[in-house]
Amino acid sequence: MTGSKKRLRLRIMPRLKRLSTFPRVRSYLDNAMKRAERNTLLFILAITSGSADGWSYIGLGHAFVANMTGNTVLLGVSIFLEHHDVLDPLISLMCYATGVAFGSFLTRDVKEGSLWSNSTSSVLLVESLILFAAAVAWLYENVILSPRLKDLMLGCVATAIGLQSGAMLALKLPGIITTYITGTWTTLMSGLVLSGIGRPHVLANEVNVEDRLFVQAGFLLVYFLSAAATGWIFHYVPVVIGFFSAIPILVVGAYGAIRG
Repeated sequence: MTGSKKRLRLRIMPRLKRLSTFPRVRSYLDNAMKRAERNTLLFILAITSGSADGWSYIGLGHAFVANMTGNTVLLGVSIFLEHHDVLDPLISLMCYATGVAFGSFLTRDVKEGSLWSNSTSSVLLVESLILFAAAVAWLYENVILSPRLKDLMLGCVATAIGLQSGAMLALKLPGIITTYITGTWTTLMSGLVLSGIGRPHVLANEVNVEDRLFVQAGFLLVYFLSAAATGWIFHYVPVVIGFFSAIPILVVGAYGAIRG
């Protein structure tokens, strides 16, 4: 046997011996990759959430489209302020709630324990269409909006973000809320404390506590960076700010539809 053939045999034989366990290994790798892919999609969703909140507060009226805690406060304090600016937070609250209702209804068939579903992707694609429509209107009007159009766009963006919230709730993500971060902050800090003092049984249902905490921390970081980037875009190239919210959600929806 020549030297080259001998080396080739030495390389191939160990792999042939491992073929009996290949299906199990392949299944494990597939699950791991799907979970990693899902986590990556969550990070991309954070871009849309952070940028949409920044866009709405700076450009569509002093109201949020994802942070309903802030809108509730703004609505309450505006009652006794001089200008009584209750319309913007009220529009955002009502439209967000409508979006959540529709998103939850459209993803009612998601199975328990699913990492992703086709209905989730479909809802996110609808959300992307709404955001793209708002982005095009923003671009066409060159950032100068009439009060009526501004209220309409605020309602559209809030409805779109509500759709995302309703759709993602069906997946029952462990301590990760993709459209507002108070809950994510709370579960992140609670998880860090409980795991630090040696109470892992409290989180016994988690596949991997460290993985969950990493995703939560990463989500918060991306959310913050996307909001900061939105401020930069609004300062230098405000006409394209809507697309910064619309493109990421289109990517997530399309990728999820392909991967299933």
